[in-house]
Amino acid sequence: DEQRDSSHRQPFTEAAWGMFTGSYSYGNIVKKIFNPFSYERLVSALIKEGLGTLSRDKQAPARRKLYVGGRRVLILGSGFGGAYTLRHLVKSTNKNENIHITLVSNENYFLFTPLLHEVAMGSIETRHIAYPIRRLHWRDRFNFIRANVEKIDLKNRQVATSAGTLDYDCLVLALGSVTDKSQLSLEDGQVFTLKTLYDAIRLRNHIIDVFEEATIEKDVEKQKQLLTFVVAGGGYIGIQSVSELRDFIFKNLINYYKDIDPRLIKIILIESRPKIVGRMDTKLGAYVMEQLKKMGIEVRTQSRMTRAWKGQIEINGQDIIPTSTLLWSTGMISHPRITELDAEKDNLGRIKVNAYLELPIGSCVYALGDCAHFEDPKTAKPIPPRAHTTVRQAKIVAYNILADIRGRSKQAYRYTDTGEIVSIGDSKAVFRFYNLRLYGLPARLIWLIAYSTLVTGTYNRVRIVADWLLSMIFGRDATYLNLKDL
Repeated sequence: DEQRDSSHRQPFTEAAWGMFTGSYSYGNIVKKIFNPFSYERLVSALIKEGLGTLSRDKQAPARRKLYVGGRRVLILGSGFGGAYTLRHLVKSTNKNENIHITLVSNENYFLFTPLLHEVAMGSIETRHIAYPIRRLHWRDRFNFIRANVEKIDLKNRQVATSAGTLDYDCLVLALGSVTDKSQLSLEDGQVFTLKTLYDAIRLRNHIIDVFEEATIEKDVEKQKQLLTFVVAGGGYIGIQSVSELRDFIFKNLINYYKDIDPRLIKIILIESRPKIVGRMDTKLGAYVMEQLKKMGIEVRTQSRMTRAWKGQIEINGQDIIPTSTLLWSTGMISHPRITELDAEKDNLGRIKVNAYLELPIGSCVYALGDCAHFEDPKTAKPIPPRAHTTVRQAKIVAYNILADIRGRSKQAYRYTDTGEIVSIGDSKAVFRFYNLRLYGLPARLIWLIAYSTLVTGTYNRVRIVADWLLSMIFGRDATYLNLKDL
């Protein structure tokens, strides 16, 4: 009992050590042995052990065997799930364990996606939310391959990539999600998404481009069409994007385009459900709705996009809205390589995992984030796909992989809905931590501190904070980048 708990005094251990080394006199040894407090701990330990023996099953569970030899751990994806699993693994391993860790991704950086809308609306420089994988700590303990994942063979424990076929002993599925446009009948024109750095650059270019066109357009109706912006999806991404879009336009762009009448500008948020962000706390949701209306944003609930073509969109099969900008921030499904696997999945293509985030059909195969369907035992519903949830799952996955290799017991993942935070433009937000709720500027300050702290790398944190300060003082970046020439 003393050997397992070194936080307290160890009289019996010290006495034995003194006898074998001669560092203690016999008088000191006798005092330690006959100390009444020492016997009190001995008696309590014996009682505890005896009660534990009686409560145990007659047949003790079989011990897990320690794996001897090299182990190949393959991580697919460099998002929150893949990057954080990698960080926890390399930090907890040593060279003597002969564990070969490889991360495969089509991008050589970890993208901090919660700030993509800030990049798209000119508050943050593009590359400041991207951190190169090869710059991570303990980079000598893992290998990185930039390649596309083409096929996952769970039966033969192989993954086919554009750089060749890779074998594995443990596999982590963290490829994330993709935008699903199957519900949208797109006949012509373009729909903007916000999943990658390229998407953010492309969206910002388009917003600036329509202002350039509108400033020289003489037809008022054509101007209205150019200056109408529609965001489909009233979730976290949609709310933050539409509010940042409003501030980008009315606090910056209209100052540069004096020939445009601000009254012609129209911003619309469309949500198919009865209220925006259905999972959000009711009081927080009401505050968000109130602020969006004060900002002049038209919110249409119970409205579904049914058709889109060049210069127009259709809502609920009847209302036609002339617009040149449609941002699609809804309809996320799991990665195609995940949806094609022969495993039990939900309607979004996410693989159903057990309490250890492991696939029931494969040994040492884990899925997390947007690739995993994990049900909350309290509600029997799948947990929402959020970045901070994926970060917690990554820690459990890394622990269980090492437990499998080292012959230890695995740890179950326990979901806790501790809180939520959503920004509303550049000066307001809503924040909840258990029953504590904050609104407006205090919540926005917490949002700024939280996200600047969570960003990987001191360099990136400093540059992001500097970008925020500079955009507040000098305004947001309104530079148009001609991507056709790149």
